[in-house]
Amino acid sequence: MKIWNDVSLEMPWYDRQDAHEILSRREGLSEYQIQSLGKWVDDGYIILKGAIEIDLIDSMVADLEALWDAETPFNELQIEEVSISPDGSLGASHKDLLALSQERRRQLRDHSTWRVHGFNRFSSASKAIFESETIRNWCSMVFGEGALPQYTINFMYGSRQELHQDTCVFHVHPKNYLIGAWLACEDIHPDSGPLVYYPGSHKEHLYPKFNNYPQTNLRTCDPSETKVYYGWLNQIAKQYKREQFLARKGDILLWHGQLIHGGDAVVNPELTRKSYVCHYIPHGRNMHHEVTGPFNW
Repeated sequence: MKIWNDVSLEMPWYDRQDAHEILSRREGLSEYQIQSLGKWVDDGYIILKGAIEIDLIDSMVADLEALWDAETPFNELQIEEVSISPDGSLGASHKDLLALSQERRRQLRDHSTWRVHGFNRFSSASKAIFESETIRNWCSMVFGEGALPQYTINFMYGSRQELHQDTCVFHVHPKNYLIGAWLACEDIHPDSGPLVYYPGSHKEHLYPKFNNYPQTNLRTCDPSETKVYYGWLNQIAKQYKREQFLARKGDILLWHGQLIHGGDAVVNPELTRKSYVCHYIPHGRNMHHEVTGPFNW
């Protein structure tokens, strides 16, 4: 197992004690951009209003919905959080899904919290959003270097995801060169299980047991440690104000890799919460290829 050294001297500019001073010396930025980057330093997030064209979002959502009645399956496409196997395991290939009756498919579509990873490989509209210069330029501005989009997820319903930090599921070195981007693909209703986040929580330290990060994190730790991590993080979250991202269609939340966030409770399961998530990492800082298993997923 590789032992990773702490590279605190290489931490992102926005995590340094003199971040605001560094920001004051940056050139070529508008007043709005300076204010937004200052908010990133203090709160760990930026909201971009109307960042993606509505027609493009509608095309991507239509491509997603068309998966359930397609005539030809997409090879290598997996639909997550649906169960069609006798053992009750979750996840099905698009091919196996289309082999079901139309009635059964629509039942799964309407009554499971299904999601799709990497849809940019199968939808031109999703690919266009994945390659959005607007999002990439903002992430590059935050990093102070070029940002690369990676790892997309499309949700149709609230994720109900536990509070977590993205740093703990990625392998980035030096840590915190990671930005999450959450795009609202419809106006988000407060009863649909909105994204929740805790401003300022990005300044908390990494979970102490992940002391050989990026090798040690939720993906590589002993499974018994996972529950302890979530309990630890929930206690920390209580120290911060809780916010819901009640976004309008086309709005984006960009967040710091250490910002505590998750999916709120779904009060009305009939409501959708259509959303698209992508993550951005600078070139050469994603170390997943150097991490060794066993892996938890």
